[in-house]
Amino acid sequence: MIITYSLMAQSKNRKDKVALYDGDKQITYGQWGERTSQLAQAMKAHGIEKGDRVALLMLNDARYLELLYAVTMIGAVIVPLNIRLGKEELLYMLQDSETKMLFVHKEFAPFLPQLKQSVPCIQQYILCEDDMVLEGTAPYEEWIGDYEPQPLKAYAKPDDLAVILYTGGTTGLPKGVMLTHSNVMANANNASNSLSFVENEIYLHSAPMFHAADQASTYAVTIRGGSHAIIRRFDPEVMVAAIEKHRVTSTMVVPTMLNMIINAPNFSKYDLSSLRRFSYGASPCPPELLKKAVKLFPNVIFVQGYGLSEGAPLICVLRPEYHITDGNEYETNRLASCGQPLAGLEARVVNESGEDVAPGEVGEIIARGPNVMIGYWNKPEETEKALVDGWLHTGDMATVDENNFFYIVDRKKDMIVTGAENVYSIEVENVLYKHPSILETAVIGVPHEHWGEAVTAIVVLKENESVTEDEIIAFCRETLANYKVPKTVEFVDELPKSGAGKILKRKLREEHWETATRNVN
Repeated sequence: MIITYSLMAQSKNRKDKVALYDGDKQITYGQWGERTSQLAQAMKAHGIEKGDRVALLMLNDARYLELLYAVTMIGAVIVPLNIRLGKEELLYMLQDSETKMLFVHKEFAPFLPQLKQSVPCIQQYILCEDDMVLEGTAPYEEWIGDYEPQPLKAYAKPDDLAVILYTGGTTGLPKGVMLTHSNVMANANNASNSLSFVENEIYLHSAPMFHAADQASTYAVTIRGGSHAIIRRFDPEVMVAAIEKHRVTSTMVVPTMLNMIINAPNFSKYDLSSLRRFSYGASPCPPELLKKAVKLFPNVIFVQGYGLSEGAPLICVLRPEYHITDGNEYETNRLASCGQPLAGLEARVVNESGEDVAPGEVGEIIARGPNVMIGYWNKPEETEKALVDGWLHTGDMATVDENNFFYIVDRKKDMIVTGAENVYSIEVENVLYKHPSILETAVIGVPHEHWGEAVTAIVVLKENESVTEDEIIAFCRETLANYKVPKTVEFVDELPKSGAGKILKRKLREEHWETATRNVN
């Protein structure tokens, strides 16, 4: 199966049904199919061929969904870019992927001159706005308006590369996760079934569309013939207003978003009675937050999804019937679980010898199935480490109970999840080591009520040097994306080391996590 098929079918079967709600705009499935056809023709006429990479540097938009289907329909490869990244990281991704065409929103217009100078492989820039003209870019609506709608066609094959999703790398360089049409659609079918999407679904895209989890929901909702409602970027009051306006039935959030929603000052004034399901994931949800949310939404079911980009992304699901907030000890403790493996794949928790761990023992989650990536773009050595005999090694450490519920307890790699964004400590450390006053540093995640984990830098200064916490944070902000900048800086005389001289981050983490129930928050 390829990505195009579901839109091809729905543009005929439900041509008059509203498929996209974007502000005051409503686009039917028939119109969505026609616009996708026009977009595909425009890209082909401007030199985009099968296998070429097309990148999106955009906020949430109905055009984003048109692009997901149009790019992949012609056999090209879509590269969704994380809009929160710094310029250097974005430049690397565009250069590494050899992107040929870039679609942008006006918020990123100041970045374009540097792009044009530094990334010569980009041959054309398309501005996806209704109210702005920008020199050096083609306006989206005029650009596709030159072409007459035609029936959608499938130019791709199931094993063709469809998407490159960049994720953080332990070396500091992002890795491009390569997903085929088969990978994406296997996951979409898993998501459609496990999240129980239906034909009368109105799904709100409140999380960023560049995230693998939101894209999985996109394809799953379209398979069912449901509708998509869109807000340009997350804001708790904008989100609940959209739920009321469009009579939204389901949405996907990360725990930090959920926390902001239930604490929004005007939360209670909106009619949210249409909402029947909250999906959440991307980082573990503190049980106390979940209990509070369940109480505030008594008629809404909650579903947790665990996964990673390499799994397209879904691996496990904690289904609604397991969200018991007032049950026995086992039932309430189960709220800390990321659920059970999906029926459409295999997942295990194994020790270093590759053997399944006993209940309560810690091991690494590994997974195998049709949703698992084919590898990392231009990184064969990283691919070989991650994919062993067909099994994806996630790097997430977990326990498993007697009922096959997985409980994530730590991360094998030095990764911090803050506000559902992944931060690799070495990326931050590489920047800190550039500071002239810093001798040594280690970056860890510490518990944080709002962000889940807060990036914390532990620093040893050079002799006779003096620098403040604010100065170090400002130094990092010049280079790093905002969510990667340390929230706090701790100054110590020395860092704990092993006999071989390796800094023992485990010791540093223990001081902050000794009162926590698990080693991720």
